Amino acid sequence: MSKTINAQEPDVTVVFDYGGSITKIIFTGLDRQVRLLCMEPEVASVPRESILAYTSDQLGSADPQNTAWVAFRNDYRAVGYLARQRFHAHAGLSELKYERALHKTLAALWVIKEKLKLPANFTAAIATLLPPGEYEDRNRFERMLREALADYQTPTGRISVELLVFNCKPEGGGIYLMHNKKLGSAMKERVCAIAMIGYRNASLLVVQRGDVRPGKTSDLGFIRMVEKVVAKTSGQTAERLTPEIVAAGAEIKAAPLMRLARSTTRERRAEEVQQIIAAIKEARPEYVRSLTSWLDENLPSDCDELVFCGGTADYLKKELNEYYDRLPIIWNADISIPKVLDKNGFGYRLGDVYGMFFYFRIALKKQFDCNASKPADSSPEDSSLQEVRTRG
Repeated sequence: MSKTINAQEPDVTVVFDYGGSITKIIFTGLDRQVRLLCMEPEVASVPRESILAYTSDQLGSADPQNTAWVAFRNDYRAVGYLARQRFHAHAGLSELKYERALHKTLAALWVIKEKLKLPANFTAAIATLLPPGEYEDRNRFERMLREALADYQTPTGRISVELLVFNCKPEGGGIYLMHNKKLGSAMKERVCAIAMIGYRNASLLVVQRGDVRPGKTSDLGFIRMVEKVVAKTSGQTAERLTPEIVAAGAEIKAAPLMRLARSTTRERRAEEVQQIIAAIKEARPEYVRSLTSWLDENLPSDCDELVFCGGTADYLKKELNEYYDRLPIIWNADISIPKVLDKNGFGYRLGDVYGMFFYFRIALKKQFDCNASKPADSSPEDSSLQEVRTRG
């Protein structure tokens, strides 16, 4: 956890999970009310003139998360819904997550500022989750973030955010922290693998008797299966297919897929749906084989338990339970997401960011309490968070 000499509590405490299908953000202000903010993953580089034209032509009073753009060093970026709908941006699934995370963070902090009615200058404590394959970039990301936060432009003018504390953990770190809390000292007596299967990536953390090893990341997220379906259907896109495939479930129910049919006749729409169903039935087992092959290659031979988490893991729950019947399987570390927080029905997809937020607040309280009574160069960190550090 980055050092701070300021004993004052930050105006905003926020944790980011930069998912490939949606950016999940949990935050709280000085009122202690915990809130969830979700933003589309798209980021678009946009000419200054286009941003100004959008701003001058804007009608109505949309929520700030749907009108977000930021500019740093004259580099203008539309973020989230605005980038998707107005500027037809893509999710950037092939790019490094932390590079796009910079603009997502800047935009989200502006949205939070607007929601909490903060002044143009405020303080923040930020924690992030990055794929294990990008975890070594955390220091570079922090430097970029601190520089940009100091002064950047938004739809309501220039703002400056003082970053009091920054913390970064590999994806799955929040799940690990919650699982470790439940197990206690027993965690030091077993080998545990945590498999985070998301939309963009599949990641694996291995905890060997309390020692968290360097994580593994692949590009075998849910998008790989969706791409197979796109290739075997007509006129479909990954963006349109993804939510409907999930809604169709393991049974591949036809009703959700009817929304994807584009033909003007009933008969042809029915044929389209059957084509999509056939494509899913072929793509799903192919994807499962690829995913389990990668997991088998990276799971330790002496693994005592396997923790699955992430939306894609839930989607494949039946297949994963059957394939790994030789191991005790724990789903999402048995985390229960408070209903008051999950008003959008994301469920276990919030597990990682919620677990990270839970422990980040504990660490912050300890740090700021200690800073109030200890020398400025002291920077204590919650012991549970220290255990998530991976070895180089």
